[in-house]
Amino acid sequence: MPALHGLTQAEAGHHTDITTPRDVALHVRPISPADRERLAAAFEALSERSRQRRFLAPKPRLSSAELTYLTDVDHRTHEALVAVEPASGRIVGVARYATVSGAQDTADVAIVVADELQRHGIGTRLLRDLCERAVENGIEHLVATTLHENRAARVLLRRIGFRTRSVSGGTLELALDLAPADALSPGAG
Repeated sequence: MPALHGLTQAEAGHHTDITTPRDVALHVRPISPADRERLAAAFEALSERSRQRRFLAPKPRLSSAELTYLTDVDHRTHEALVAVEPASGRIVGVARYATVSGAQDTADVAIVVADELQRHGIGTRLLRDLCERAVENGIEHLVATTLHENRAARVLLRRIGFRTRSVSGGTLELALDLAPADALSPGAG
């Protein structure tokens, strides 16, 4: 298989082709350090509102250190999946988890989708795939924090099974307990 948009052959080989419910064809794959410039471009293309919803505060730019953190992940304690347009290589969605310090079985979740492709099923697909990766990596609990006004995020998280754990000021914390990998395998139980 030839490399996709600057990724190594191994990185390119771990993608899944999907078509969203609104007929948007995408590759879903783990992020890599080769995605640094694509991720920066995806961030720049987001509206101020989408950036604020993703980072829970105004976020005009990503620093070099943040880009490194967001793209150079170990795919075990810190995972990120990207939805990529096949023809252009443009990142149009990212879902990630990172384990909580001192609790390797618990991870924070964040997700963002390009403004023009929100409500196309991309976030749902990314989050489901991310939950599968979390289970494979021994993560037992996921936690997501969102602004209360972000109804779309609340709906998405609840659709996947997250439940409100706490409310503080203008934010909600939602949590999801994951089934162990052996409980998900056929014949288990």
